[in-house]
Amino acid sequence: MTGSDQTDQLRAKTKQFAIGILKLFGNLPKTPETLAIQTPLVKAATTLAANSRALARAWSEDDFHRNRNLASGDADDCVFWLELLCAAGTDQDQSIQGLLEEVTEIVALLSICGEPDKPVIPPTPVEVTPDPVPGEPPPLPLPTDFHGLRVVSLESRMATEMARLIERNGGTPVVVPALRELPIPLQENGAVLRLGVKLILEQIDVVILLTGTGTTALFDILQTRYPLTALVEALKKTFVVTRGPKPVAALKRALDLEPNITVPEPNTWVEVVSTLDEYRPVKGLRVAVQEYGMSNPQLLEALRQRGAEVFPVPIYRWALPEDTGPLRQVLGEIIAGNMQVMLITNAAQIDHVMQLLEQEGTTAQFKAACKKMVVASIGPTASECLRHYDLPIDFEPSHPKMGVLVKETSQQAHGLLQQKQSA
Repeated sequence: MTGSDQTDQLRAKTKQFAIGILKLFGNLPKTPETLAIQTPLVKAATTLAANSRALARAWSEDDFHRNRNLASGDADDCVFWLELLCAAGTDQDQSIQGLLEEVTEIVALLSICGEPDKPVIPPTPVEVTPDPVPGEPPPLPLPTDFHGLRVVSLESRMATEMARLIERNGGTPVVVPALRELPIPLQENGAVLRLGVKLILEQIDVVILLTGTGTTALFDILQTRYPLTALVEALKKTFVVTRGPKPVAALKRALDLEPNITVPEPNTWVEVVSTLDEYRPVKGLRVAVQEYGMSNPQLLEALRQRGAEVFPVPIYRWALPEDTGPLRQVLGEIIAGNMQVMLITNAAQIDHVMQLLEQEGTTAQFKAACKKMVVASIGPTASECLRHYDLPIDFEPSHPKMGVLVKETSQQAHGLLQQKQSA
């Protein structure tokens, strides 16, 4: 199949997929859950179709690869929202599964899609290069995907999706969770209930929602003690900040509210603070921060330095998996040199890995092994944690999304691996 054939097929499939998404929402009941998911999913599907169509019109290699990476990110978003819709529980599960299969085929097609055929242009005469050294074969071109490399991921919540993405991009997935989410028991978490009181008494000026899961859990807990209408009215009088699209959807689903502002990529604490500096300076304000997994002292301190009164509200904490055997086994495989790529999607994954290595007394061996493999980080927060432990960061994707991380790492992995192993 030629490059043009592939892009034509991709254009047709993404158009059909977008139409399928629109038909799906025509058949779904208009519940708060489906309405919260409808806008971002329709946007992701239609943008996927538009970026796929743009592939056929690309006039340069850079333009082509940029549009393909954008389309891959859109497809990743579609998978996320469809999985969320499936978890919400509807009478259209069969249709949703069919659409998930369609977007899986689209991702696979994107991973093999070549540049569209261009008219043959006579080459410009160039200086003749010397013949290769006798007896030495010319170097082979490097693969443009994982091409059989063993790829470790420590992803927990999206483990199945991560394994599929690695496989679609030519890798052998080795996915073991390094995290387990533990809700903080209500009797141990008075901060949540105090937040409810402060909101209703109008004693909070700004609420910062950092994760979708944490936002959902926060308002689920608050609704067990306070009337929904009171919470909604209180938040309408509060400046609500969301870090990225997931807490936006969770807020819409829980309370049918929109945030006042959403923090842009790469969604680190730096962007949270700079966004507030620009749109809502916090000097003299009372700021509640929905925390996740572990506290972010840098964010809290930056807010305090700007004159805010800060109220951290932890919702859940991260713990090691109940059975650490699979994770320990994979760490042993890394130390033995049997893995070629490691994908880091969360800073806490590294904290837990280093905790186990310290218990085993193998920290130095692990660090040495990482110098011979490709370590890819999803974004600045994870990279900061890697630097803290003096671990390498060989690659960060153009967008901090799981699909983009896998796709772009697969394109660079063999070149990076060659450089590191020859150093």
